[in-house]
Amino acid sequence: MKGFHYHVDLKSHDPTRQLPNHIEMIRHAWEEAIHLTLRLLSFAILFEEDLKINGRPLSDDAPYQPSFGKWNLQGQPELWGECQPEDFKRIKKVATKTPASEWVISVSSESMATEALAALKRNKLRPGRFKVLYFEQELVDEMSQHLNRKNSLTWIHGESNPPVMQFDFNGLWFDSTFGIFEY
Repeated sequence: MKGFHYHVDLKSHDPTRQLPNHIEMIRHAWEEAIHLTLRLLSFAILFEEDLKINGRPLSDDAPYQPSFGKWNLQGQPELWGECQPEDFKRIKKVATKTPASEWVISVSSESMATEALAALKRNKLRPGRFKVLYFEQELVDEMSQHLNRKNSLTWIHGESNPPVMQFDFNGLWFDSTFGIFEY
């Protein structure tokens, strides 16, 4: 795969979230540090055994690629993740081509999450399959500033009710919240 490679050593002290020991994120030409930060946070919050930190193209005919995702045995996406999207017409096009997949749109603030919900409605996307995951802007900004080619994340605690998370990223302690809007 083309792009810059970012390595993250992972540890988890949370018995409900057994993260892999190591992941490698690929930064594509169109991505900024904020996209990688959102991808890493989304991966940690949503982690399941089959969740992949790097997306792969939908098909040769439709080269759209998610930020992260999960695929079934036939290679069809079950979960399509987008980080800080700007083009909801593209999301509509891909959502039409992947009618069975769930979607997670990750953004860096609650206000951006509200804008994303409005864009989903404006583009008449089918309700019931989209979630908008948002984080605190200050958290995303600070993590993005400290993102290196080699990183470490130690997950201490996280839960969805109330939506809180505690972790160490590259030696910096974070105690933060997140939220999920459903559409």
